Amino acid sequence: MQKSISIIVLFIFLSARVSAIEGLHHAALFYEKNEKQLIPYIEIITEINPKTVGFVKTKLGHWQQQVIIQIDAKADTGWTRLKTYILKGMESDSMQVAPLFDLNRVYTPIKTSACRVVLTDKSNLQNVQFWEDSIQIDIYNQTQVHLSSIQIIDKQGPFDSTIQEPVFLKNGLYQIPSSSLFLENVKVVNCYAESYQLQNKDTIMYQFYISKKAFGEAINHLIYFDTLFGEGVFAHQKTFPIHQLKSGNYFLNLIANTKENVVLTKQNCFFQILNTAPIELAINKEDTTKEEKLPTTFLNLATTFIAKYNTAQLKAILKMIAPVSSAIEKAQIKQFLSEPNDTYMRYFLYNYWEQRNKTNPAQAWNEYAEKIKIVNKLYTRAGKIGYETDMGITYLKYGAPNEQISVQNETGALPYTIWQYNTIGKRNIQGLFLFYIPPFALNEYLLLHSNVIGDVFDPNWRASLYTSGQSPIGDNSRALQYFNRK
Repeated sequence: MQKSISIIVLFIFLSARVSAIEGLHHAALFYEKNEKQLIPYIEIITEINPKTVGFVKTKLGHWQQQVIIQIDAKADTGWTRLKTYILKGMESDSMQVAPLFDLNRVYTPIKTSACRVVLTDKSNLQNVQFWEDSIQIDIYNQTQVHLSSIQIIDKQGPFDSTIQEPVFLKNGLYQIPSSSLFLENVKVVNCYAESYQLQNKDTIMYQFYISKKAFGEAINHLIYFDTLFGEGVFAHQKTFPIHQLKSGNYFLNLIANTKENVVLTKQNCFFQILNTAPIELAINKEDTTKEEKLPTTFLNLATTFIAKYNTAQLKAILKMIAPVSSAIEKAQIKQFLSEPNDTYMRYFLYNYWEQRNKTNPAQAWNEYAEKIKIVNKLYTRAGKIGYETDMGITYLKYGAPNEQISVQNETGALPYTIWQYNTIGKRNIQGLFLFYIPPFALNEYLLLHSNVIGDVFDPNWRASLYTSGQSPIGDNSRALQYFNRK
């Protein structure tokens, strides 16, 4: 079962510049049935942007892109490494890059609550991406039927065992899952799931459909019904026409019921559609499957910009906004980070941005997210992402400084940088920030002193900055020139 496949689609790109490694991932939980036992495994699809990966020299003297992929599982005792391997690109005499695609299946402990993928650029071990998603294994549930995750299928067709690997074989077809849940101007969505019936006399009725909210009413008659008998593993392979759906957030839902219409178990998958020219369907006034109209006082989170993020991403966003939050908001963020609650975190984040832009909270978040991208690019260091560094936090609070003075070789002083703002926020005052690299920091600038109320203020900053513990004599120090005169 543990098998990785790399598909490399060639195109030419010559560049010596590499940004932070970027990968899209999607994890799906399936089970292997062994008599009456279900053995869980995770199927992870990863697509890596080749422009974000450097090159290494092979033994033959060729250039090649190589990415170390680590798959971890989280249980009550913490994280456990399940598998580590190297995904390799094409070897070439020049720096030719190709998109890197990987599909991997790996068994996971039955108490797994989350999975994690760590990508490391082998040409630069500090170029790392972490991705995490929650996993819910329910084999302890004594119900007679269990469901896998729902996958959106990117490509499918006849399976040829002479050229295609078994990892791509599902339901007799060659199938490649999508790493993205964003569908742009596509006419149909292909999806796949499995059900595992454990009793040989059971009759299970299934509904597979699309809705606007999780397990809500089916819209536009996009629903399939199946009735399956007896014990076994059953494939649910469906194709939904979505050319008539408007741009927005949707859910794929799979529900298993008894003959008496009692829900046994259910599963859903969130996805987004961008449809620039939807085909409008005539809807009968008596049609109860049309899009559900929610009361204006009810906030349907599934239709907001927050819906696309998983729990791990929500926690990351909370950390991103902490530097620009009020004292009360920071207390709430701290509580969420220590005791995460998915629904409450979503409401908090939506309200947070609505308070900053009543008419378009998504725009407020998108504008801030652009700042996050900037600080991550400028200030990310080994082991710490940009928005968690002192420089990154200062940038998020006050924007780019009007002037930066970098001092690397001043006699008797550690390396330091001064940021000067002509005005700080709405206050008509000049702001100064002194960052330095102490001996224990790994090339990371820490905020030592500032003249801005509410930020770090250290009247003894000179003792920390100057290795002798004393300030230099005269006007040779840029730090003294700025902070003594202000």
